[in-house]
Amino acid sequence: MTTFNEKDFPLQDETGMLIGVGMEIHRLLGKGFLEIVYKDAF
Repeated sequence: MTTFNEKDFPLQDETGMLIGVGMEIHRLLGKGFLEIVYKDAF
């Protein structure tokens, strides 16, 4: 994982966590649902 300057990108850890959760939701549910289904799962 690339680490950027904390001053320029202060929310790196939180961003990585959110992306990971989104990928896990997509992995569990699969593809083809409307956006609202993924939003509710999130």
